[in-house]
Formats: sequence, structure tokens, C-alpha cells
Amino acid sequence: MLQILKLGPFSFYTFGLLFAASICLGTALFLRYFREHSIRVNPVSLSTTLIVAGFLGAKLDNFLVLSTYLLHRDTAGLDFFRGGYTYLGCVLGGVLAGVAYIHLHRMPWLRSLDSLYSIAPAYALGRVGCFLAGDGDYGQPSTLPWAVAFPHGLTPSLVRVHPTMLYSSLWELAIFLILVRVDRRQSRPGVLFGSYLLLSSAGRFSVEFLSRNLVLAWRMTEAQVVSLVLFTIGCVTLIAVSTLPGKAIALLARPTLDSAKRLRKMHDGSVACVVHL
Repeated sequence: MLQILKLGPFSFYTFGLLFAASICLGTALFLRYFREHSIRVNPVSLSTTLIVAGFLGAKLDNFLVLSTYLLHRDTAGLDFFRGGYTYLGCVLGGVLAGVAYIHLHRMPWLRSLDSLYSIAPAYALGRVGCFLAGDGDYGQPSTLPWAVAFPHGLTPSLVRVHPTMLYSSLWELAIFLILVRVDRRQSRPGVLFGSYLLLSSAGRFSVEFLSRNLVLAWRMTEAQVVSLVLFTIGCVTLIAVSTLPGKAIALLARPTLDSAKRLRKMHDGSVACVVHL
């Protein structure tokens, strides 16, 4: 563990450093993806949108989880601005902002959503920050050789536990390496988006069985509930892009407003043909 990094007279919290670094890394990888796929974006506008949305999502998710847990307890100590962050909230905030950005700037829907896998290394880096801080996001007690204790963590533990943060980190890196290869093979638009949602959510859902996170609903943690939703979206996306005709996929790969109009025309034309027959 290394909670504080000292550089000469300066001291930095590693959690905060890696949180900021993960946002910057994710933004850089998104820009790389758009550049390689010849999708025009405004780097400053996109970067600002993702960074602000990621920060607000991280704060809001932490506040909501603590509010739910302390619902019948003393909530006087809750403070939105002085509270912590969650990486899941950061990811969800960035994704929602990205979807809005795609729509407002009339970017190609599926190809733009495929960029989501670029967030994997950033998410992995952020989880390393959780590990170094020993922030209580570790798992249950374990006797495995790689189990670790956090005697000086933000949430100390003298018992050796599962380093679930590193499990998630390694899983995200593996997903990124796999999907980079898929991307280079010029897969159908939407395949990368669906694959990332499916693989990432499956990994997080599984790791949560080893975690100590709060159980909120249906005997599941918040991360497991969200993972189920994302897993379903990923499955539906992969089935849709695999079964839709090539012409429909091509239209969805175009800018959003143009795609909607053309798909509506295709639908109206098919209905007219049925009526005529």
C-alpha cells in the first residue's frame, strides 16, 4: 500500500492522483479511437464533457449509496461535496454524457458507442488507486497466497483479504487487449459496444461475490444490480447487430438524425409493401 506519495516537499494522495490520471487516460484513449476511425470530434469539448461528467457521477453515486445505507441512521454527516468518489459512478456518468454528446453532435451512433471499450484501462488504473489507498473496497478474508492485509489503509484490515480491486483491474485490462484485436479486424458496428458491456459487467458481477460492499436490494450489491442491467443491454446489442440486415446496420452507423430519418423511411416503405401485397 502507498496512500501518500512524497515528491520532495510535496505530498500527494495516490487515490486522488490515480483517479485524475484514470480520467485523463480514458479521455486520451477515446480520442485515439475517434481519430483511428476517422470520426471528427472537438477534443476540448469532448474531454471537458467526459471529465466533468465523470467527476459528478463519481460524487453522486457515492452520495446515493451512503444515503441509502444510512436511511434509518444519522445522516447529518453526509456531505455531497466533501464525500468520496466511486469509480462505478465515474464510468456511468461518463457513459451517459457520451451518449448525449453523440446525439447532440450528430455522430455515427454505433461506431461512436463502440469507443466505450477505451475506458477499460482507465477503469483498471482507478481500481489500482483503490488498492493503494486501502479504502475498504477490498474483499472477504482469504488464505490464498496473494491475499493481502491493509493495516494502514483508509479502512484498516489486519486480516488478509481478497484484493478484489486488482481482480477487477486485471479483468478490465484483459478485456481491452481482446477488444483491441477485435477492433483491428473491422468488426460490425456495435459489436465492440455490446461485447464490452457483456464482458465487463460479467466480471464485476462475479467479483462482487468476494466483496464486502453493501447489500442494497435482492441480496445484491449496487454494482451487481447495475451489472445485470449492463449485461442485458450488451446481450441485446450483440443479438441485434448480428441479426439485423446489413443495410440497417449501415444506417445506424451514420449520424444519429440521418439514421433515424432513413430507418423511418425504410419502415414506412416496408409497411407500404405489405399493404400493397
